[in-house]
Amino acid sequence: MARPTLLDVAKRANVSKSTVSLVLNHSDRIPVHTAERVWASVRELNYVPSRAARALQSGRSRLLGLIVSDITNPYFAELTRTVASAANTAGYDLVTLDTNYDPAILGAHLEHLRTHRIDGLFIFTTERDLAILKELELANLPAVLLNWGTTGATANEIAVRYDSGIAALLDHLIALGHRRLAFVAGPAAYFSAEGRAEAFKRTVAQRSVSLDAPIYWQSDFRLGAEADTALVDEWLAMEETRRPTAIVASNDLMAISILRALYVRGIAVPGQVSVTGMDDIVFASYTTPALTTLRLPRRQMALHAFEMLQQQIEREPSTPASIAVELRLVVRESTGSALRG
Repeated sequence: MARPTLLDVAKRANVSKSTVSLVLNHSDRIPVHTAERVWASVRELNYVPSRAARALQSGRSRLLGLIVSDITNPYFAELTRTVASAANTAGYDLVTLDTNYDPAILGAHLEHLRTHRIDGLFIFTTERDLAILKELELANLPAVLLNWGTTGATANEIAVRYDSGIAALLDHLIALGHRRLAFVAGPAAYFSAEGRAEAFKRTVAQRSVSLDAPIYWQSDFRLGAEADTALVDEWLAMEETRRPTAIVASNDLMAISILRALYVRGIAVPGQVSVTGMDDIVFASYTTPALTTLRLPRRQMALHAFEMLQQQIEREPSTPASIAVELRLVVRESTGSALRG
């Protein structure tokens, strides 16, 4: 059986096709009794409007795109859920795509979303490809970037400021007697990973009287990475007088992996070493011990991003180019007094 068309609805309601289109687009130009008759015909025929046809008629698809690095990471999952909820409330549909941290996939995802005539795009990725900014401009496509360190002609940004949160974390560790720290960075190719590492270095330099020169390790921002196990073994192999008494991981997934590796090796946290993370993903409060970390206000970030994109789509002149958010220290059980050695 052929699917009902706009013409079928018009014939059933005894109105013109243009009247049906106006009703479906919630126009107030149609009398209430006529609109009710059209909606009754829509229900009786089980008519579903064509998105492509409505986009051609209105110039808007009411469809948004969202690209994230890893949908399985709770950090990105919470951002996605908040954006999806805001979009639904505002009458938009959302298509979400995952790059698996591969910047080469960004361009392919953008091209795919453009074929669906999206009205706007969120790019919430740890990796970045600055050539994308020119493509967005050429397509005249409104976009909001998450912590890319830049904006474009059609791209605004939610920026993350790390320094104040890291300062609070270091002051917390110093107050517990820690002088020897290790910092676990994410891949240097990721802008946000480099931003976290540089903020840590700046903040340590401001506290050089209270802290020894830290040890810097690198992992890959993912849960269960072999690198996290290897660095714990490296920590164990060090002389006790040189071992860091606190390990600062630059995201929670790495911190959780480190907690696991320490547990398997019988190392007490925080009795023998303190461990901290960044992001405050939902699992951080459920680890044993519960993880001390820096909280990023993800819901606030996502709502800011949605408001910015909606203003861009509506061409509102008050749209800011960038909004900055900061981290907040959340102290739990994984930090304690430093062992003297």
